[in-house]
Amino acid sequence: MNVLLIYPASDNAFSKVGFILPPLGLGYIASVLINASHKVKIHDFNVQHDGISFEGFDITGISANTSRHKKALQIAREAQKAGLKVVMGGPHVTFMDEDTVMNDGIDFVVRNEGEDTFLELIDTIENGLSLSGIKGISYKENGRFRRNPDRPAIKDIDSIPLPARDLMQMGRYNTLEMAKRKTSSIVTSRGCPLDCSFCASSFSSMGWRARSIEPVVDEVEMLNKEYGFGGIAFLDDNFTLKPSRTIEISKEIIKRGLDIRWWCFSRVDTIAKNEEMVKWMSESGCRHIFMGIESVNQDVLNSYNKKYSAGKAKQAVEMLRDYKIETMASFIFGDIKETKTMMLETIRYAKKLNPGSAQFTILTPYPGTRLYNEIKDRLITDDWDKYDCMNSVMRLDYVSAEELKEILFYAYKSFYIRPSRIITSLLSSIRGRGVKIGKIKNLISTLKAT
Repeated sequence: MNVLLIYPASDNAFSKVGFILPPLGLGYIASVLINASHKVKIHDFNVQHDGISFEGFDITGISANTSRHKKALQIAREAQKAGLKVVMGGPHVTFMDEDTVMNDGIDFVVRNEGEDTFLELIDTIENGLSLSGIKGISYKENGRFRRNPDRPAIKDIDSIPLPARDLMQMGRYNTLEMAKRKTSSIVTSRGCPLDCSFCASSFSSMGWRARSIEPVVDEVEMLNKEYGFGGIAFLDDNFTLKPSRTIEISKEIIKRGLDIRWWCFSRVDTIAKNEEMVKWMSESGCRHIFMGIESVNQDVLNSYNKKYSAGKAKQAVEMLRDYKIETMASFIFGDIKETKTMMLETIRYAKKLNPGSAQFTILTPYPGTRLYNEIKDRLITDDWDKYDCMNSVMRLDYVSAEELKEILFYAYKSFYIRPSRIITSLLSSIRGRGVKIGKIKNLISTLKAT
């Protein structure tokens, strides 16, 4: 069959500061379909701003998280009018499958990991077979909602072919730079067992599964030598979950003599107690680590189920600084019982820590998270466009939605628009390190206007 895979444009805290990377999830699905002799095209609205044509395609697969759900539905209706079968996948629809399927324009939802499920669905449609045996799909049958049993997680993720990057316009993904190097992304593991209450990693319940060391570094080397990427972003939910594995990957990068700079997601407690791992990461080219510091208040951290003390953040940031690794720190406002005073304390703490860059967001209860299930009665909107971590979508005890937005604006302005920080940001921009100050100014302007 002829398959069109679509990635709607993002509009969140990451995209506002120029953090746009290839849709590797669709790339993996594309590779699996191509291996089964299907013809595939990928259209990413983040970098392909021209119109889209549905002509010549039989079926479309649309990937969407919560904040892109409405855009995905609009695209789906257009595709269905053009005569295509429409399939949606991704975190949001996995947990809101009935709500999604019963919309006009949607034929199927593929839940959780999509590679095997989407392939089986396409083959079943092509051969006119029964849908009842396909695990992991939801659909309408005679106007009624049907949810087939879940499909087990893919245990051996080494068996999945590499993403079809040749179907992506890789030259357009140049908005993220590291040390003045063009940067692209890799995923080396799936899942995270740590259960932060707000985590939108929808497949965490499927268990943590890691790729082998050699194939991971083979992919790094391929991106470096064949595509010319000198920067690598490891997009695992928690790249350092197993420190010994992180050390092995670092040593293999060094062994092969790869001249790269890289960053990853990690945790405060993991960094603080694994100095040897940090040393090897630095030696292999790690220059940035994104960590969720979230708050200076221990009660807030406990409510997020972070499982570490607030004081650990200072230890982690200082250790990374000693090894010339810049911290990209995340802070969250909007816990139900958080007061304005507590939020301001976190802003002061962020400035005192002075990480390489800081991201401030509003606590957002995504479907499928423990937080969402706990606070459903507090939701003040079901407009999924607002679920972008920049808007308040639930009722708090002590801070109004308007006050929360003002605090978010103040956090960015207070952190970045201060003399010492402006100088640091300008120097970082010159050196090609960190988030460029122009991107932050754009974000602050956006917050002020909304």
